Formats: sequence, C-alpha cells, structure tokens
Amino acid sequence: MYIAYFRNKDLATPAGDARTGWYVASPAPRAVFSGRLVDQVTERDSFYSFFSGEAVRSRADSTPFEMWMDTLTTAIAPPALRIGVHINPTDSVVDEMRNLFLVAVVYEDSFGAPGLHGDTIFAPIARAVVTDTWGVPLSLRFGSEFDTTLETTLGEWETSRLGVAAFVQDTSTKDILQATVIRRIRQQKVEDRQRQLTLEVRK
Repeated sequence: MYIAYFRNKDLATPAGDARTGWYVASPAPRAVFSGRLVDQVTERDSFYSFFSGEAVRSRADSTPFEMWMDTLTTAIAPPALRIGVHINPTDSVVDEMRNLFLVAVVYEDSFGAPGLHGDTIFAPIARAVVTDTWGVPLSLRFGSEFDTTLETTLGEWETSRLGVAAFVQDTSTKDILQATVIRRIRQQKVEDRQRQLTLEVRK
C-alpha cells in the first residue's frame, strides 16, 4: 500500500507538507518506505520490482504488538469520518518503548494527478492525517489492549473511493512498526447512525 502526498497547491495539505518535510524529502518526487527515505526510482518499469522487493524484506520484521481497524466503527457518517483502531501488545518489550505515535491517513484512491513524464497517474492521494500531523501519542503496556476511535471532518472528497491506512511510528527513528489498511471505508446506514446516537444518549 502506498499513499501520495502532493505539493501541488490544489492537492497539498498542511499535514502532508509537514510530513514530507520531516522525511527530508526534496521538492522532486521522493519515496519513503516504512518510514525510510529510499533511493529515487525514475524508470516506470522498475517501480514494481523495487517496491515489491522492499515489501518482501519488511515482512521479515517482527513487532511486539498486533494491530487492526474495526470495520464496524470505521465508517463515513457525514459530516464525520470515524476510524476505530485496536492494538494488542504481545511482548513486554513495549513497556520500554517511547516516542510511539498512532497515525491514520485518509486517502482517496484512483485520483488522477500529473506524473513524472507529463502523463497522468492514478494514485491513492492523502486527504487528511487524523488527528494531527504526527497522530496520537501512545503508551503501550503488555497485557493491556488499546482501543480508540479517531474522527475527522469530511472534505469535498469522492467518498466511494476513500480508504484509510493506520500505523504505529517511532518518531525518534521514523520507523513504521506496524500498519493496517481498510481500502474502502463503508458508508454508515441511517438506521445504524440512529442506533449509535441512541446508545450515546443512554450512556
């Protein structure tokens, strides 16, 4: 899964600009894989082989927690978009881990944008970083599961093509330790929304 942060004034976001600057990305298109700035790939025919190799290598990395998004909580309920995230620490090493942040990036898939060679590329483009540029600080503990619901306001986006990528990142090293993706966020039905409001009132 990859997400494009564009600097074009019509497509850029403050959070996207801040994150690309944090990665020390130059004005020219650059790629960041799992939090690491990687060599520039300019030959179109070499994109897949290069990044598929990176993906295979990253699968060998182990992390001390499991992570997933709740497909029921994660939904579009205008004017809001909600994202339910669950993290389950599986090793006591997490007790000593610092500088961890939960980052969720809402993206619009198959968005046509200018490519490197004057052509048009259809890429998943970042629409919002929830809840802020760096996400939510985490303090994980072995034996204690972590659940949260993040929320953002919908923009003028094509909701049928919205997805979300959530990941845990160590801001001291920029390493992405674990990630999960929902490629299409469901539209919450009216009756589901009414039921949720009723439950909230009863709390």
